Amino acid sequence: MSPMSVAVPVLRVADVARSMEWYRSVLGFEAEPFPAGAPHEFAIMRRGTVEIMLRHTPYGMRAAKTGDFDVYVRLGGGELRAFLADVSKRVRVARGPEKMPYGDVEFDVLDPDGYRLCFGEVLADSSGIPLAGKEPVAERSWSPQA
Repeated sequence: MSPMSVAVPVLRVADVARSMEWYRSVLGFEAEPFPAGAPHEFAIMRRGTVEIMLRHTPYGMRAAKTGDFDVYVRLGGGELRAFLADVSKRVRVARGPEKMPYGDVEFDVLDPDGYRLCFGEVLADSSGIPLAGKEPVAERSWSPQA
């Protein structure tokens, strides 16, 4: 069998240009649209080794909202807190941060088409981050400086 190197999620979006701008301005992705001029049929979004494809569909294809994430991005380098602090300046955090039972600290954001992106990392020090499902949201005391 041939080796595989990466799987790329394809998100069906109503407006590729709008979604490209959101992924650039909120999450720091670079865009490679096709065709180069609008209206775009698709765009490959890249940040480091992470790729997400945005594919135009006239109606959007977002599945029913279940609370589950559509894309999981594993972070590295112990920088989840800094990344979260940076992202939360530009978009509302939909969930978290929370320490999951399997050890990852995770948080979610929603893109303009309603796709839920989950960012997670195992942190050496997760102090100050609540356990998932254990603390009511109003009682959480997380801050980017923790």
